[in-house]
Amino acid sequence: MICKVQGGTIVLKIGIISINTHTKALNFACPLHTYAFQQFLSDHGIESTVIDYMPIYNNKEYDPVYPLHFYLQHGYNKALTEIMPEGLTKDEQKVWTHKHNLKILTINKFAKLYTIWPKRYQKFENFINAHYIRTKETYHHDDLDDQKLDFDCYICATDVIWQYNPDKGFDRGFFLAAEPMKNAPKIGYAVSRGVFNGWTKEQEKEFIEYTTPFEAIAARESSFAEHIHELTGKDVPVVLDPVFLKDKKFWHDIAIPPRNQERKYVLLYAVMERAIDSIQKALAFAKEKGLELIILSSYESNVHLPKEGDYKVIYNVGPDEWLGYIEQAEYIFTNSFHACAFSILFEKQFYVGARHGDKVDTILKTFDLEDRRFTKIYDSTKSAKPIDYSKVGQLLEEKRKASGDFILNAIHSVEKKYNLADTHFKKEPFNLIYASSAKNKNLVCRLFTFGLNKSIREKSIEFRPNEKYDGNAIVKLAKNPFRYKGFTFLGWYCRTTFHGIYKWYCTDGQFHTAAEILYHDDIELCRFQDQEQTDAFTRNRFLTGNSFFLQAVWQNNENGHIIPNIERSLRASFKEYMVQARKK
Repeated sequence: MICKVQGGTIVLKIGIISINTHTKALNFACPLHTYAFQQFLSDHGIESTVIDYMPIYNNKEYDPVYPLHFYLQHGYNKALTEIMPEGLTKDEQKVWTHKHNLKILTINKFAKLYTIWPKRYQKFENFINAHYIRTKETYHHDDLDDQKLDFDCYICATDVIWQYNPDKGFDRGFFLAAEPMKNAPKIGYAVSRGVFNGWTKEQEKEFIEYTTPFEAIAARESSFAEHIHELTGKDVPVVLDPVFLKDKKFWHDIAIPPRNQERKYVLLYAVMERAIDSIQKALAFAKEKGLELIILSSYESNVHLPKEGDYKVIYNVGPDEWLGYIEQAEYIFTNSFHACAFSILFEKQFYVGARHGDKVDTILKTFDLEDRRFTKIYDSTKSAKPIDYSKVGQLLEEKRKASGDFILNAIHSVEKKYNLADTHFKKEPFNLIYASSAKNKNLVCRLFTFGLNKSIREKSIEFRPNEKYDGNAIVKLAKNPFRYKGFTFLGWYCRTTFHGIYKWYCTDGQFHTAAEILYHDDIELCRFQDQEQTDAFTRNRFLTGNSFFLQAVWQNNENGHIIPNIERSLRASFKEYMVQARKK
């Protein structure tokens, strides 16, 4: 069990609004950048909750699991019954027929997509349920004013959230302008407007009204940062997308490698536009290299693919599987911002096709990789040198630090300005309560009073509290919910990390390193009993804000052996520590 004891400087209750599963094409990157942002905050002792928000472009009747009926009712059936207007010239008839046929092809594509959509949607939900701390309720744009949201500060976090929709206008939810948010401080991180076609004076005025209350804003694209500054006078730095706040190892641990994929491959992931240039270039390149081409598609049926070729199209994957395909690819072709981002994080050789807007241009310019672009005139697969990731890595570290500093400083400033440091102190003792005793299962459940409980594979429990506690509060350990056939549960061993070194809780009431325990006979591991009450987690003030991992201890009913063999694991940890020390 990991239990975080709050007591660091930042104790705000933060609500995050971002794009999640409520998108029209189940964008792979949306759950990933939101998770990275929440995890970054958690790494710095900041607890947050993702507000499950359904944006303005989704009608209330829209069903995110079975959206086909909604789209059929809102326009697709009309297109199928369209009749050519009278009085058109032959050229105009050809244009109308071409557009109509293209519309029918698109409808058929979407119809096929939305019949298998639920399988992919479930993979997205599984990922979110496994990794997010998220509100139980889904909040729709139309109802947001009537909801009760209890957060000290709100952050809108990245991607195309400040775009003007010609039919719907700006989305107030993404501007944190709903009634329950009005009196709380607001921060915008890596905000984007997507493809920009200009705003009217009225639209600019509305944008200024929405952004005026913000304490701090950082944009993802330099052009948008400049535009916000011109309109509002605010200083708007350019920061990295949240996926860059976490490193290669973090994403490697999440990625699921492709199953049954023995052949080496070139990966193509192209979005939004038809991307014919990317498809043709990737096919030719894969053929030249003698590799298979794998196309990860946002749509099950892509009408722009050639009828022949050594390729396969894969649709039904989740965000973690999408990462796996990128990590294992030999080369990558894309016009996607986030496919570029993860190609950089996984240090891949990649090539970039045409794309509207400037977000892809921004990421290439940021890391001095503009030569990765290919056009009809310039073939980067022939001309560009292999990417030197030692140089890219230096740029990434500098910009990662600057981006992280921005959001942490913004939160610290809000805390200080609004005197929110003691908002959620509780002087009374508290209990950690688990909502399930399911046997040997990965299970996620939420207790909104305190936080998230999450069972994990090692017969342990992760706990993330949402509140800070003052004084030497007594923690009552929950009743062990696990069962291990043939074994008897004996209690818990406790471990934490201090400056990157494991420390174990011992009978003297202190945390000691593996070396101290192994080579001092008077230092013994402390074993906590089931439902024991202790102040060990709050008494050690130098560990305040740390995570504590409680490992279940089991005794074999037949031979009396106790597992895990704690001495053996301690020796392994000590050996690893000595190797690291020698390297230094």
